[in-house]
Amino acid sequence: MSEHGLVATVTRGAEGVLAAELRALGAHRVEEDRGAVRFAGDLEVAYRACLWSRIASRVLLVIGRVWAQDSDRLFREARRLDWRAHLGPQSRFRVDFVGRSETFRNTRYGAQCTKDAIMASFDRQRPQVDVKRPDVRINVHLRQNRAQVAIDLSGDPLHLRTPGRKGGPAPLRENLAAALLHLAEWPRLAAEGAALVDPMCGSGTLLAEAAGMAMDRAPGLQRPRWGFEGWPGHAEPTWRHLLREAQQRAEAGGARTLRIRGSDLSRDQVARARHNLAALGVEDARLAVRDIAELPPVATSGGLVVLNPPYGERLGEGDDLARLYGVVGDVLRRRCLGSTGWVLAPERRLASAVGLRPSRRIPIHNGPIECRWLCFPIAEGAVARDQRAGRTSTER
Repeated sequence: MSEHGLVATVTRGAEGVLAAELRALGAHRVEEDRGAVRFAGDLEVAYRACLWSRIASRVLLVIGRVWAQDSDRLFREARRLDWRAHLGPQSRFRVDFVGRSETFRNTRYGAQCTKDAIMASFDRQRPQVDVKRPDVRINVHLRQNRAQVAIDLSGDPLHLRTPGRKGGPAPLRENLAAALLHLAEWPRLAAEGAALVDPMCGSGTLLAEAAGMAMDRAPGLQRPRWGFEGWPGHAEPTWRHLLREAQQRAEAGGARTLRIRGSDLSRDQVARARHNLAALGVEDARLAVRDIAELPPVATSGGLVVLNPPYGERLGEGDDLARLYGVVGDVLRRRCLGSTGWVLAPERRLASAVGLRPSRRIPIHNGPIECRWLCFPIAEGAVARDQRAGRTSTER
């Protein structure tokens, strides 16, 4: 199969772990960009990225880069692309336009110019626009005066893994949860038999992603629809081979013993987490309805305790949030000796309220919110030193 230029989009701050993931999937010429990773590979590599990437938001197959100083230039250059290789006369398509400039201050205008160029490249029988159920999604990314034009192989964003997933208030996106777990080295620890605890699990996103990694289950295995299925360049035999391989790996991984448990103060959230884990085949999940302050001592040394506490933007406000982050720090200090705690904190004040000095502070975005993924190794000696010195400030 021919080699293609490919791009995987990603939340800012996770480019490095996505690049490592793509290399492991067979990609080469991997290059990190802002909010994206560029790479090369044939269709099998592209399909593997769609099926197996836990961190990417979308996988795009680049078909051209065009000048777009103004609408006329974009129209002329986009019209010259070989659209007949990517759209048939019966195809339904949509254009997603990302980016702005002095000319393209409105993404709808950029999408309309691209759509007009595509239509003009055909004669009598033309493809049709369908923004709700397109066969092919075309992604145009404008940066300064250049536009990258690509086929969106994913279709719906890749964080939409499992049909019927139940979310709660302020849910964490699955691919962000996966990036956080990779940064915490959970895949390696899971292979070594380590345990993972989430005492504020919400609807169980971190638990589900951790379970999928431990069970070697492809995150895209249950997705009902892909962006490449209606694309004329789709290689169905290659895709079927990869699906069979993923199913075999999932069957083998389903027999593994999971050392994952979670709890939450909300009974409804725990019910959602149980439902979401069951959709992955985890029927015996160790979940409890419990306030974080009542977490029993984490007995397993070398494991992870991961937390995504509420943010002021969505849940809780003011001093109540600071007190909650203080409780998080107390629980890590007193109940999780020998483990490594990881806390996602959205601002300096709340990070400081944890009251422990992090060994790592990793910037990462949760949507528009710039956060820090804070690492707290909970060694008995270090905790004793902190207690003698009093609570330390957490710098960002």
